[in-house]
Amino acid sequence: MLKNMKFYSFISCLFMAVVIGLSSCEADEETPISQSEIDKAKEILVGDIVLSTRATMSGVDKTLLESGCPTKFNFSWREDGMMVLDLSDFTVGAMPFAITFRCATKFMNLNSWEQDEYPGDGWVKFVGTDGNVSTSGDGADDNQEGSGARVDGFLNVNTKQIQFIVDYNIMNVRTETFLQEIDKSRIDRFEEEFAQYEKDLEEAKKEQGKA
Repeated sequence: MLKNMKFYSFISCLFMAVVIGLSSCEADEETPISQSEIDKAKEILVGDIVLSTRATMSGVDKTLLESGCPTKFNFSWREDGMMVLDLSDFTVGAMPFAITFRCATKFMNLNSWEQDEYPGDGWVKFVGTDGNVSTSGDGADDNQEGSGARVDGFLNVNTKQIQFIVDYNIMNVRTETFLQEIDKSRIDRFEEEFAQYEKDLEEAKKEQGKA
């Protein structure tokens, strides 16, 4: 009898530890960032910004080049503090269609596991779900929410480094904006950068026998 009581007591303690652990993780993920960090993020992520991005379809790299494709994103902010990420008519390499995407994102602190992946001061994360997506050439505003498209990203408000993934939930298409420092002057060279990308892409296709 005593053994049974000890066993049930152990199971109860273990169950409570799991519940408390899960609750603390969930609370950790939902912790909002400070107003000063929001203000810094607003200064960094505003207007058109060119970032290097890789696109994959069903896990196959359509960008081909290790350096990625110069991609023009637009960042704006709503009155409720949500950041809106826009991408218009995006297509690279052998993608059979262009994507237009819009998603409102929420900023929050990193959880304990993410802090190990992104050590140092200044890191915050932004997450958006149910983004609007279109492949028809219409604006993303014309499409209803609930598509399952989402954004998961990280920003360092001190070093201006950024990294994020967009999952469009269409034909397994994803874009990965790998870790890089934001250079706002790239917007002035966007057309030139994209033309060079297309030239280098054709060369890469020939070398890989995909031309």
